[in-house]
Amino acid sequence: MPDGSASAPARPSAFPWDDALALGLGALGWSPAAFWAATPREFAAALGRRRGPDPLSRDAFERLLAAYPDPGPSGRAASGRCPDTPPKG
Repeated sequence: MPDGSASAPARPSAFPWDDALALGLGALGWSPAAFWAATPREFAAALGRRRGPDPLSRDAFERLLAAYPDPGPSGRAASGRCPDTPPKG
């Protein structure tokens, strides 16, 4: 049985429209029509914000290729290297 001591969930903060408008119309120089037509993802991209983790590094990619080689046309494991990429020395 609830004891009444549980607090209500935190109320989410309001979206910072003034800041968004200042960035879109001011810093980016967009027209109001362009601002309101943009998706949140487009707005974030225009501000230089990325979503998600950093891309896979070449070293990490090569470790994955070594751990999980794909068979080449001959049925043997392919090198994972482009024909014009020299092997590491």
